[in-house]
Amino acid sequence: MPAFPHLRSIFRGLRLAFAEPEVRALAMLAGALIAFATVFYRLIEGWALVDAFYFSVVTIATVGYGDFAPHTVIGKLFTVGYIFAGIGLFVAAATSIAQAVIRSTPPKE
Repeated sequence: MPAFPHLRSIFRGLRLAFAEPEVRALAMLAGALIAFATVFYRLIEGWALVDAFYFSVVTIATVGYGDFAPHTVIGKLFTVGYIFAGIGLFVAAATSIAQAVIRSTPPKE
């Protein structure tokens, strides 16, 4: 008996999900927005690349640990716009992926 019996079906579902153009497009848009924000925070706030990426993901996913915060005015204003644009896109991408995974899971008999 495998240690994680549903792991195979989850990965199968993810593979099938990313075969759908809508899922790929939303995931790519979310990834592009995270990459743009990462570069912005690296250049404007002077954060290390990993810290900028971490802050970008934590912010767009609405986790907000509070260990990083922009200190420049332009950084704060960008973050407000990033939150408004990013949350909707992130939720749409996550929902699209989850729905595709669920659709690909065979029904239990």
